[in-house]
Amino acid sequence: MRVLITSVLFLFVALSSPVLAQDQAIDDPEGAMVFIRDLAGQTQEIWSDNALTRAERTKAFVDVFEAATDVKLIGQLILGRHYRNATPAQREAYLLAIRSYILNEFDKRMAQVGFRELEVTGTTPASGRRGHLFVRTSVKRDEGDPILADWRVRKSDGQFQIVNLEVEGINLVITNREFFATRVKAVGLDGLISELEEAAIEGHNQAE
Repeated sequence: MRVLITSVLFLFVALSSPVLAQDQAIDDPEGAMVFIRDLAGQTQEIWSDNALTRAERTKAFVDVFEAATDVKLIGQLILGRHYRNATPAQREAYLLAIRSYILNEFDKRMAQVGFRELEVTGTTPASGRRGHLFVRTSVKRDEGDPILADWRVRKSDGQFQIVNLEVEGINLVITNREFFATRVKAVGLDGLISELEEAAIEGHNQAE
């Protein structure tokens, strides 16, 4: 009986703990909005710093987004069933190769919004049971309607991370999943990995 009471008390404390109760993004929308707002501010600061060289600016951007992004999960989602069917060696090689590609994708999308001040307009729960949240943002343009971007974020161990991004209806994961599926069909998974490795080397050389 004493063991049962102790177990019930432990469960009550665990469920009522602020840390555990908010360990999903969906339970902490304010924190998710602050996370994206701070990320946007860091990005804008980097790309407006004229004292940085191109290589320094690129490295700073990569460092910020690598820390803020679940690169491994995004890479797995992009490759989809081909990742599930891959050998352990292929998975390891792919995840190493995809890192630069994903960070470059974020770079391109931030360039699309012009590295301008980003306004966080609200949040929407994502579908599924993972407790993810969409943070909705808007960037004003000199002409025309603002650019809309939705950041899908997760929260784990008290830390927020980006797991997808949609800019003007173009979904990073879905768009690249379709492209990667086409490349795997054409050159195989090993061929895709080689292409990613070559692209990473080329991107590194251009950044220098």
